[in-house]
Amino acid sequence: MLDLLNLPGVVPVDLRIGNKCIIVVANVADGYLPQCPDCDRPMYRHGRRTNVFADTPMQMQPVRLEISRPRYRCTSCGAMVTPELTFLDEKRRATKRLVDAIRERCLGMTFHALAEQTGLAVNTIKSIAQDLIEDLERTVRYETPVIMGIDEVNLAGEMRCVITNLATNNAFQMLEFRTQEHLKPFFKNLPDKEKVEWVCTDMWRPFKRSFSKYLPNARLVIDKFHVVAMASEALETVRKKYQATLDKTERIKVKKSIRWLTLKRPHNLSSAELEALAVVRQVIPNLAVAYDFKEAFYRIYDDPIKESAMRAFEAWENSLPDELDGFRSLAKTVHNHYEDIFAYWDSPSQITNAYTEGLNGLTKVANRMGRGYSYEIIRAKMLYAKYARKVGSGVRIAGKTGGSETVEYGPHIPTLIEIAESGGLD
Repeated sequence: MLDLLNLPGVVPVDLRIGNKCIIVVANVADGYLPQCPDCDRPMYRHGRRTNVFADTPMQMQPVRLEISRPRYRCTSCGAMVTPELTFLDEKRRATKRLVDAIRERCLGMTFHALAEQTGLAVNTIKSIAQDLIEDLERTVRYETPVIMGIDEVNLAGEMRCVITNLATNNAFQMLEFRTQEHLKPFFKNLPDKEKVEWVCTDMWRPFKRSFSKYLPNARLVIDKFHVVAMASEALETVRKKYQATLDKTERIKVKKSIRWLTLKRPHNLSSAELEALAVVRQVIPNLAVAYDFKEAFYRIYDDPIKESAMRAFEAWENSLPDELDGFRSLAKTVHNHYEDIFAYWDSPSQITNAYTEGLNGLTKVANRMGRGYSYEIIRAKMLYAKYARKVGSGVRIAGKTGGSETVEYGPHIPTLIEIAESGGLD
């Protein structure tokens, strides 16, 4: 029979089609009589034993190997020995090449899809994936970011901490929780921590308390989009207050027609939307006032000069009407984080946390597409996606040797998003 297996030490003798799989029967030839590993006495042949192992699929069907091996018994102590086959993973009842193939694919496919392709149990796929993740955790190291982004995402029922490299648009790390108890040890043990020059995050104070002691050269800048989002939220408060005075039908109509209209920036409005906004100014003057203050706050960030932006904020705050409580709350928040918010104008290329937010969206996609995955598996799919890691790598000149070396910055976030949208992280 043609050798379909190409595995050392076994000879295929039969092939048949089973229930949703291909079965290959193979024999291990009798060899010399071994010595007993326990008492070093001669052994004798004691029949044969057949075991079934999973192998790599053929013709898009799972494969099962029925391997018949001779057994030997000690003439003295009665110990039993079966010849070892180096290509088998006895623990998982599969060939090592199948386990390797699953390791290659398990972070880019659903476990159920792999189980269907290979005929293995889903729990076996999970076990292989967990071993892979442990190996990756031990061996993969990403270059410490010069410009670091920190954010949080609700993942698998808990708030997790996401850390990115904003200079290269790469994912750097994901921590199980965003508490100081988890963050401080991470920053304390971070390699090359002196490289970090900027940290961009939101206004959640534990972030700053966690890294400020351990990153000696890092300066905090509050993410622009978290700040301006508060202006949009203040505008929404005014809209909802107006809606509360209407009946149900009118409330639904106002929400559908006005909400996105007023949240958009003027340069993003179509001519028809600009006309609709003019009508809003006439019909709901209080909402128009709130809209103008929202836009005035956004324009502070449009100013390229820090001192000018600071004066614009002061003028904006001084002109706020008493009844706009949401905007007054925003002004108070700016004062509470004044230095870190206006550090935006000192930062390189006026950094923001946009790519960290993009990674949050990507993580939510993976969480939705892979229902039932644990946090550890979703994290691994994010951080160790092979193609995105390749795109996120670079080359630099080695210090003393003068040669080149590959540097990994982490998976490239835009590439991760493309993979997720195409179903590659399902």
